[in-house]
This record gives sequence, C-alpha cells and structure tokens, in this order.
Amino acid sequence: MRERNRRHFLHDTAALAAAIAATPAARVMAAAEDAPEPARPSANETIRVGVVGVKGRGMSHVEGFSEQPNVKVTAICDIDENVIGPAKDHLAKVAPKSPPKFYQDIRKLLEDKDVDVISIATPNHWHALATIWACQAGKDVYVEKPVSHNVSEGRRMVEAARHYNRVVQTGTQCRSHKAVQDAVAFLRSGKLGEVYMAKGLCYKPRGSIGHKPDGEVPKGVDFNIWLGPAPERPFNPNRFHYNWHWFWDTGNGDLGNQGIHQMDLARWGIDKKEFPKTVMSSGGRFGYKDDGETPNTLSTFFEFGDVELQFEVRGLITNPEQEVKIGNIFYGTEGILTIDGYTTWRTYFGPKLEQGANGKGGGDHFANFIKAVRARDSKLLNADIEEGHLSSAYCHLGNIAYRLGRKLHINPASESFLNDPEADAMLTRQYREPFVVPPKIG
Repeated sequence: MRERNRRHFLHDTAALAAAIAATPAARVMAAAEDAPEPARPSANETIRVGVVGVKGRGMSHVEGFSEQPNVKVTAICDIDENVIGPAKDHLAKVAPKSPPKFYQDIRKLLEDKDVDVISIATPNHWHALATIWACQAGKDVYVEKPVSHNVSEGRRMVEAARHYNRVVQTGTQCRSHKAVQDAVAFLRSGKLGEVYMAKGLCYKPRGSIGHKPDGEVPKGVDFNIWLGPAPERPFNPNRFHYNWHWFWDTGNGDLGNQGIHQMDLARWGIDKKEFPKTVMSSGGRFGYKDDGETPNTLSTFFEFGDVELQFEVRGLITNPEQEVKIGNIFYGTEGILTIDGYTTWRTYFGPKLEQGANGKGGGDHFANFIKAVRARDSKLLNADIEEGHLSSAYCHLGNIAYRLGRKLHINPASESFLNDPEADAMLTRQYREPFVVPPKIG
C-alpha cells in the first residue's frame, strides 16, 4: 500500500452543523431556503454573472459569458489581486462604462444581490463548497470540472442543487459539442455492434515541477481563503497557481484535471448512470523527482459486469492510439469509434479497420447554461451537476484505488465501498473550519 489516508469521516454531525451555522456565509444565507423562487428572466433581461477565479480557465468564463446576448459579467472574485488585470481589461472593452465589482472573499460576492449566477473556476478543493454556498444564496452555478475534490462532496452538490432548486452546470464542455453528441448518437444506433469496452486517453506531457522551499505569502494574496477547506500548511509557490493540481490536498492529478473530460465521455458512451462494481489502478510518478504527489502515469480499470471502462494517464513521451492522444476509443463487435480531442469523431470497421462514418463540430456550453437558467429548467442542461458528480466520482475512485494499491469493491447504490472502512474514509476529508462542506443538505 503506497499511503494510508489519515482522513476519516466527521461522525459528530451535530457539532459539524453547529460549526457550519457559525460561519459568516451561513449567517448571511440562513434565510435562503425559504426565499421565493426568482421569476423566470425574459429573453431581454440581463443575467448578471460573478466569476470566481479568473486566472487561466477563469478567463474563458469571463470571455464566454461576455459573448452571450443579454448576459453581463458584473463581478470578479479572486484571492490573488495580482491576476485580475486581464479580466478587468477584457470587461473594460466589453462594457467601458460599467466596470465589474471586485471581491477577494467569495462570501462577500455571495452577499451581492446584483449577481444572479456564480461561475466557479477555482482550484478543485473549493468547487463543492463554493457551489453549495452559491445555491444557498439563491444563485445558479456554472462549476468547472471536476465538480468535487472527493466523492462525497459531489453528492452533496447534487442535493444542494435539487433542494434549493438551482440550475447547476458542470464545466465538461465537450457535452455541448456537435461532434461528441453525434458520436454518442452513433454508439446508441447499434451500428458499432455491441460496445464491450470504452477507453479514455489522457496522453498529455507533464514535466517536472522541481523543488521549491516554503516562503512568504505574496502581497495581494489571501492565503487563508485560498486554503479554504484544505489543511493548514505554509505557503509554497509550487503548490500555488496551477501546480496545485499535483497535490492531494487541492487537486486530483491529471485523472481529475484533463482526464475528467475523457472519463465523462467514456461513461456517457457506454451509458452508465451509476457507480461501477470494482475499480483498480496502477502507476506512479515516474521519470523525475519533484515536489508533486499525484501520478504522471496511471492505468485504471472499472468493471460493470457487461462492459469494461479503461483509463490511461501518460504524462511522459508516448505514442498515440489510433491517432488519438487526448480523447476516447469505443470498441464494438463490428468496429471501433474514436473521439479525437473535443471536436472530431471517426469510425473504423472490420478486421482491417476500414474507415466509416465520421464528423466534426463544436458548441457553446455557456450558451446552453444560460438557456437553462432563463427557462428555469435543469433538464435543458447538457451537463447537469448529477452527470458531473458521477464522472468526477469515477476519477476519485481511480485515485483512491491507486493510493491504497489494491482492487476495491463498490456498492453502487450507496456510492461507497463494500466492507472497506479504510477506503470509505477516503470518500470524504476533514475540513478546516469555517470552510466546511455540509454532511447533509436541508
């Protein structure tokens, strides 16, 4: 066994609930559950968006929502004042007479009654709490993938969306792309025969991040809020911007970074809406020694009884498979279907893999979300939070199997492991107060 996870379930629910109720955000949102359902916005009514986390992927949120008709980014929120310049500059060009408000603390943003939607592009360990708080505050949510940092969080997010009647979209934008939708439709048509295996590929170069000592928190950074639900630890630049992906406290490795997109499509393609029966993983952080903790090479296998799902992470030099490095391969009794990236699919038939039907096409995931918000109908979402939870959970299950170093047996109905307290303990985490994900919603 590589590592014993020292985290355990928080059994004292009453004490935890008291701690949650004492937080500033909880006090502000205490009456949100009883608040009346907001009126359905008209086609001409402006939807006001607050983007949380504007470095990297968050800039795509700023730009993507700014391009939507009658949608305005009215607020940006980031713990690092040093990275907000590009977002402010972009919005100044879009709406020069009404600059966005800036918040460093998400709790202050959630108090803003002039914000209808919260769009979350923070590190993974903040996704669940930010989403749940936003639902409690009466905001609709667009949250990046993976939606959660651990399995239990994802289910709490689904419960919050349903309980507070919010529209919550997962940032797996491939689901809005025509190529992917057409590929899944082809799989459903039966023309590939019986699909017996799906494979997700994340062959993305990941070099060493080296070693860096702990240091002073940069000026303009609220490190306490950045840590949020994660354990207390000194500031280290190697655990901060982007490299947080490679540490278990805050990220989920490439399986839960790039890989979540391909995991989502693999699960969608084989039409699985529940947890698998077993999971096992093998790999390591090979080729270099650095501060990172997560594997750069990982093979994960899920069993369902009627089909198999495989997933591979390769961060070092490697060859493509059937011309695919980032994508999916579906194996049927009559041929195979590949999805290359996000916008191209191809089929190959017979022993010689002769090319068959194929197609291309992108889409607009932000537009799909806004459509559902205007209609107050989560069924219009291409990537509802339930879908995001399941696909994210598959990634978490793979990481748990890797960290424990053994095959794990799962109870799909309870979304937990079979007679395995050690594995069950890794379905959640200990939270740093007051940044506590509620164990129960409502």
